Amino acid sequence: MAKLSKAPVFYTVVQVLHSPILKLDALIPELQDQLRKEGFPGYSASIQTGFEVKADPTGTTEPKISQKQTIAHVFASRDSTHSIVLREQSLSYQTVEFDSMSVFERALAKAIEVTSRILEPDSYTRIGMRLLDAVAHPSDDLTRYIRPEFLGLVGTLGDEWDADYTFNETLLIKEERRIKARVLSRSTQLSYPADLIHIAPPIPERFRGIEGVHAMIDSDAIFGGQNGFAREFDGAEILTHLKALKSDLSEVFRSIVTPEALEDWK
Repeated sequence: MAKLSKAPVFYTVVQVLHSPILKLDALIPELQDQLRKEGFPGYSASIQTGFEVKADPTGTTEPKISQKQTIAHVFASRDSTHSIVLREQSLSYQTVEFDSMSVFERALAKAIEVTSRILEPDSYTRIGMRLLDAVAHPSDDLTRYIRPEFLGLVGTLGDEWDADYTFNETLLIKEERRIKARVLSRSTQLSYPADLIHIAPPIPERFRGIEGVHAMIDSDAIFGGQNGFAREFDGAEILTHLKALKSDLSEVFRSIVTPEALEDWK
């Protein structure tokens, strides 16, 4: 896929789930010292609260539900456009300035090299890549840039109808990979999905002006993740699978947007 000079992507993240590192908190000072030398001098910690359900395999007692807190350690670049996020069982690299896959891949490779040298994870259990694209048209007619089948009833009813929002979701399987594509259209200010609000970098300036009718393409691709799936932690192997995930996401993206959109974004 040829690079689009005006691509609508405003957020990109890769996450690698790996074997648990229970002493992660104790290693943060060493990690920070190394990562600041690699261009990530900023640091913050985000505490997230969720719920953990433990079921009785015999079925004789009710499942136990308890609160569980997780800490996300965020190491950010000086301008906060790129960051590395570490949790006990995952490494993420995120950016709001996706230049090209080759540039992104080199940055991720460096993040994996530095962190794995200190954390020494035994294996990886899942690789995922997620992209967010913000699509708006000057005329507010989203069908110019998004194929109608992804916009619900927009364009099929009379002009007296205005859509408050539409949502379309598709789950696809290709070989050992799963791809989920979501298209959300609404008339409001562009914002991150709820699960990213606390850890994602600020939305890039050129997208902050989107306040009217727009669509957000939220797509992610995953390799692994099944129960019992685990492979030796190998940076080169992870990057190989990442290329396949990116190729899948590019193909799905092109199936959602129109030829007019691709022409305007060249």
